Amino acid sequence: MRWPVSTSRLRRWVKLALEGEVAHLNLRLVGAEEGRQLNAQWRHADKPTNVLTFAYTQQAPWEADLIFCLPVIETESERAGMPLAQHLAHLVIHGVLHARGMDHELPAMAALMEAREVRLLARLRMPDPYKAMDARA
Repeated sequence: MRWPVSTSRLRRWVKLALEGEVAHLNLRLVGAEEGRQLNAQWRHADKPTNVLTFAYTQQAPWEADLIFCLPVIETESERAGMPLAQHLAHLVIHGVLHARGMDHELPAMAALMEAREVRLLARLRMPDPYKAMDARA
């Protein structure tokens, strides 16, 4: 399985989300079956998900594995009517923010995380992904 974007684009998105902090991150693509197995094992949800972040440190230098399920990401980008690269940029930023300790379990924390994602994506001249998803829902 190959990344649908260049390594240089992935690095650019990761660096943007790190906001100057140091990290050791592994980004990996998986298919639907492996994505389902990992999500079932670690999140107890028997279905594949778009990105899983396994963070191993709680401060910089951040260390994490980010697992991206390409079939899910492709389906989501089609449903939202957005380019695949745009959705993937959002998910890379989202995963890196998780690696940096952010989460969206509580509404207030979700609002902070989403606002940071939107701000970072705007620096890439990409629109708010949550508005695109809400418009298609």
